[in-house]
Amino acid sequence: MLRIHDAVRDKPCRVVDVRVESLGPEIEGPGGLSQSPKPLRLKQEILDRELDRVYEAKTLREVHEALERSVEVLRQLEVFDDITALIDSQPLDEPDSCSVQMVLQEVGRYKFGGGTYTQGGEFSVEGNMVARNVLGVADQWAVTGEIGTRSSKNFAASFRLPRARGSGITPELRLFQTFANQQLHSSWSEAMRGLSLGVVSADNPGVSLAYEYGWRVLSTDAHASRSVINQRGDYLKAALRCSCSFEGGGRNSSEVLPTEGWQLRLTNEVGGLAPGAARLRYVRQQLHGSWATALADGLSLHVEGSTGLLLPCWAPSSGSSSKASSLPERFYLGGVESNLRGFDTRGVGPSEPRRIATAAAGGRSSSAGGGGSDAAAAAAAAGGGEPITRDALGGDVFGSVYAALMMRLPGKAGDLGVHAHLFANGGSSALLQQSGSSSSSSGGAAAADHGAGFGGLLGGIGEKLRSSGRELGATFRWSAGVGLVFPTQLGRLEANYCWVCAWSVGLVFPTQLGRLEANYCWVLTSQEHDRLRRGFSFGFAANMGL
Repeated sequence: MLRIHDAVRDKPCRVVDVRVESLGPEIEGPGGLSQSPKPLRLKQEILDRELDRVYEAKTLREVHEALERSVEVLRQLEVFDDITALIDSQPLDEPDSCSVQMVLQEVGRYKFGGGTYTQGGEFSVEGNMVARNVLGVADQWAVTGEIGTRSSKNFAASFRLPRARGSGITPELRLFQTFANQQLHSSWSEAMRGLSLGVVSADNPGVSLAYEYGWRVLSTDAHASRSVINQRGDYLKAALRCSCSFEGGGRNSSEVLPTEGWQLRLTNEVGGLAPGAARLRYVRQQLHGSWATALADGLSLHVEGSTGLLLPCWAPSSGSSSKASSLPERFYLGGVESNLRGFDTRGVGPSEPRRIATAAAGGRSSSAGGGGSDAAAAAAAAGGGEPITRDALGGDVFGSVYAALMMRLPGKAGDLGVHAHLFANGGSSALLQQSGSSSSSSGGAAAADHGAGFGGLLGGIGEKLRSSGRELGATFRWSAGVGLVFPTQLGRLEANYCWVCAWSVGLVFPTQLGRLEANYCWVLTSQEHDRLRRGFSFGFAANMGL
């Protein structure tokens, strides 16, 4: 058959007819599963537009390539569950012509979903509803809601139009209202409402551009550290974010634990792009890379690395309190989700004593309020850990690495994708404002020169980066361990045992959206004020397109 195809693929051939049949969902009947014809909800002009290239083909090879492209584009509209295409020959009196038969099965009009997951030590419940192809133009209307165990909330309504008007981009409009509670680890919470307008490449979903405009309210509890209190207030956020993802080497993006190939993901964000948004003016960059190779059947080596930089850019007239970078935009390390096992969530990096701790050390009692810190201490004590007396401030620059030997378990566990892993990971973060200081706990002390503007920042940025690089190298934490990794639809769940300088072993359970890990960790090196998590630990890491 292949020889026959090779012999005729460059012969003249044109498509004279395209027959389209639409089928409804499969129904169980007396004779087994059956499907009955069903009218298409997608408008005919859109279908004709995507099939025009088939009529323009002049040879059998061009017909085949054009049909493959049409099927790919129709799949990108996200309105079909299944597409089948067949090229048929015409009667003998038309030897240079053919016809195409397509069988389409549309998705349901409505889709409902829900689930539970954990991120940053907080458990959340999420529900969503999507209405698809309501107007017949492949449109998508979605409503999502999420509620966390620490009162975090996230509600959004969005509209998407895949391959709008036949173009290669998918515009997205999203209205949102969020409340993120970080009182436990950082003594602040963030409420924000606004909109986001973006576009995504239809042919490469890893390339996207989005503009976010919203009003943010940052609140703190009564015992928050001075650096956190300095950022309390209202802010206008107007930021442009560009994300690019590239992969190769045979990598399969649909796999949670790929055993071959590499991927690079770069995210750039610029804030302060609107009148009145000068208090949130910054440039933020983050790079993540991963590589995997198979060593033997069921055994593979995985290496990942991440780095990021946040540059606050203030106006010459801004006060000193606004010169520190914004807390929600900073980088936080600690836990499986940040690839630093053996440490507690947000347990690594710059921190500062909470005022209740400072007051106790000086023999004074704190003023009224402070329910957030008391609750944080109680929560830590109930979980078997020490009360949290320092606020995690995050860093303006960070780096982390992770390397692991992954072994698929035998039997039914292996069929489910469960892996055991022996790993080592490390990382650190620092604040540019305190680069070169003797301790990483001084927090968000403002940079010198009260009236220095963007030019002053550029003048000293080289020295700040060199100083931050030296600090990252001197304070790099390491851990290792063993564990299990469980793949899931939302990520990976890990059960690890860790050693600090940290290396560990564990099991990995991969899922479509991430992995669940159960690890035993040893912490090999740590710094003062780090919050460690030696021994057994569990964690969830979202897939994030890796």
